[in-house]
Amino acid sequence: MAMVNMRLKVINGLLLLLIAFGCNKTSNLYKLPSGKQIEVNSISKMDFPKGDSALVMNYETDISIEDMPELRKEVDEIWEVFQKDVEAANLKAAAIRAVHNENDGFIKIGKGYGFIFIKQDDGTWHWLDDEEK
Repeated sequence: MAMVNMRLKVINGLLLLLIAFGCNKTSNLYKLPSGKQIEVNSISKMDFPKGDSALVMNYETDISIEDMPELRKEVDEIWEVFQKDVEAANLKAAAIRAVHNENDGFIKIGKGYGFIFIKQDDGTWHWLDDEEK
């Protein structure tokens, strides 16, 4: 009986640790030139077997994904700052992925959209969306 109680205490303790660490957010707030703050969840380099590597930023936005003109304005401002990181990493491709969470519950439900940037041979950067239009 004592062994069963000890196991239950250990299991309960492990569950509490999992819950505590699982709820811990590792995102960072970044201040944009306008003063607006965005919550960046990650920035990482992605390597592609058939193409250039890219620096990818994932962030949370309060703008609906359906409101593309406003979202594009926000990403324009983010790109002003993020472009320096991409160039410092000597990369020719980047992505900014916006995620709009539609609830505040324990399980997040949301939509996302990725904006792709490609550096041209002349050194200028272009939105991939602009090239497709």
